Amino acid sequence: MESSLNEKIVSRVQALLAKAESTTYPEEAEALVAKAQELMARYAIGDAVAQQRRASGARPAMRTLKVEAPYARAKISLLTQIGHANVVQVVFNGMFEATLFGFDADLEVVELLFASLLVQATSAMLRVPRENTGGQVKAFRHAFLIAYARRIGERLREARAAAQGEAESDLGVALVPLFEARRAAIDARVHEEFPHLSTQRTSVSHYGGYGAGRAAADRANIGTKGLRGTGRALAR
Repeated sequence: MESSLNEKIVSRVQALLAKAESTTYPEEAEALVAKAQELMARYAIGDAVAQQRRASGARPAMRTLKVEAPYARAKISLLTQIGHANVVQVVFNGMFEATLFGFDADLEVVELLFASLLVQATSAMLRVPRENTGGQVKAFRHAFLIAYARRIGERLREARAAAQGEAESDLGVALVPLFEARRAAIDARVHEEFPHLSTQRTSVSHYGGYGAGRAAADRANIGTKGLRGTGRALAR
């Protein structure tokens, strides 16, 4: 299916995120990611409204995404939180693979954000000296990534609410019913493909790592424009 984010926009967003990941200046990174998010939000919300006006009846799509070890479950937590913030559901099969359900523009936003925020999270995690882990490097890093994911999810949902409010004002359209309908359609598609799902909570055992991860997420460059939605945890 043809992308809802055209190639020119995707290229611009990728370039902005790459610069945000590589710069050593937080203010510059913040401005770059904010611009990338602004572009993504504009196209994703605009695409949803355009489809509604065309009454296109588009069906939620599926995409498969590999999630590499180590700390695959913690990385899936980050992916799921980004999905929650972008009207995308994430099903993890426990074998380093996730299935994403959503509409094309939202799926692209999730993939782009996940790639960038995973780089930021990993870089922040590796900057923590090993001596600060109390000799429990694996537990520390797992807890770090889980906390990072949860805090990023909070920030993205807050940003989505603000962006959606601005879009409603600009477009003169109530967007809540539109996205509720999209969530219902996605739920139905997930149930169709995975009728037997279980939800698994991920626990942490290193509270120092959890605190460090949450602090890193507060510093992460997500910009001022975010996206919102729902997610799913684990397939049997």
